[in-house]
Amino acid sequence: MGNYDGPYQGTEMFKSFTKTWHSQSYPAILPSRPELSAAGKVVFITGGGSGIGKATAIAFAQAGAKVIAIFGRRVGNLQSAAEEVRRANLAGTTTVVFESVDISQRVALEAAFASASNKADGAKVDVLVNNAGSLKPLSPLATYGEKELRESIEGNLIGSFNVVQAVVPLLAPGAKILNISSGIAHINPIPGFWAYSSLKLAIVKMFDFLQAEHPDLGVFNIQPGVVETELSHVSSFQGQDDVALPAHFNVWIASPEAEFLKGKFVWANWDVDELKALAEEVRESMLLRIYLNGVPM
Repeated sequence: MGNYDGPYQGTEMFKSFTKTWHSQSYPAILPSRPELSAAGKVVFITGGGSGIGKATAIAFAQAGAKVIAIFGRRVGNLQSAAEEVRRANLAGTTTVVFESVDISQRVALEAAFASASNKADGAKVDVLVNNAGSLKPLSPLATYGEKELRESIEGNLIGSFNVVQAVVPLLAPGAKILNISSGIAHINPIPGFWAYSSLKLAIVKMFDFLQAEHPDLGVFNIQPGVVETELSHVSSFQGQDDVALPAHFNVWIASPEAEFLKGKFVWANWDVDELKALAEEVRESMLLRIYLNGVPM
């Protein structure tokens, strides 16, 4: 493990990789930092009509992205979100487009991505934020409904699979892929969450393969914090973190400063300056990877 001597206590509930734990945004990840500029970039965000997806779109607009395309199922949410995103770029240099689509529907998703790309004058996608997902009411494994399981698979695993296959042909060289995951994929089991946890873990593995098969890309799995969203209402987990934290963290991780975290699983709550201080050790080790403890193969 070299110089790393953690983990540390983050909250009463969670351990932390860094000594410092954040629940709100802070100067190192502000989209206004010149080092985090997204000028000239094309950004695609699924689940961009509300919650973390919308906040991330706003953050990329503040960072000066050229085009931001948001995707979601509800047209009304997308329309209002698009206006907020446009206003977030005070210079008026960000073009915002939106497409109503269900990511579990492959043909419709490909058409939506193609339409957004055309509206961006055919420019390649520099950043993809895979954020859309669904959570069914919690239920134990032994009594979980097959119908609910199949719907969960469609809305999460199949949906993310469709997003990957639909976007790869549209990606710019060296594009950044942000998979908005959940710590539930690797923390100790919490009764009732088995389906969501299992699918989130499977999706992380899928993005691990995307990184291995496309080493030129920068692929990141991200726990966005515990934010008050529609999904958190289903889970009954009370929000602990401001939505700007993952939004700004996503802008940071898509920047050159976070290149050393390619292929890693990170939490938005961790301090980025402390992460950067461990860059070489993180890059060259199994730190921040999901593997069999004791047998890091």
